[in-house]
Amino acid sequence: MQYTQISELFVCIFCFVSVTYTCLKLELYLHRNLGYYIIQVYVPSVLIVILSWVSFWLNVDSTPARISLGLLTVLTMTTQSQGAKASLPRVSYVKAIDIWMSTCLFFVFAALIEFAYVNVLSRVDQRRGKSVMSNMNEAKEEDVSYNVVKKVGA
Repeated sequence: MQYTQISELFVCIFCFVSVTYTCLKLELYLHRNLGYYIIQVYVPSVLIVILSWVSFWLNVDSTPARISLGLLTVLTMTTQSQGAKASLPRVSYVKAIDIWMSTCLFFVFAALIEFAYVNVLSRVDQRRGKSVMSNMNEAKEEDVSYNVVKKVGA
């Protein structure tokens, strides 16, 4: 293929099976400014995910705080995802920002599910602890009553 520059256009000559074709070559350079999406979408979504991880450091017994934090971050991620989708054209394929927002929502939701799981385990341990303590108290009472009967009978 041979190119000849005529002003800003390139004229090419293409030979295929001993036939010569002429063509035009047009080069387009596109540039996208990523600053808007980084500041308006990516940085806030990362901060929301990190905020949802704060619940890992809260006490297991502080249920209202952990639930409030978890629900707040899930709802915020959902709202932010809808806002990002509203400013983009509707297309039939999955975009990179959709994958990003879905992944962030998954992490935030997983932190909320983790709290629910830990809360259930904590309640089970408390119930077992109460039953163990009540069994120990019953055993002590039986032991005391046995010793009292033994001393009285001796």
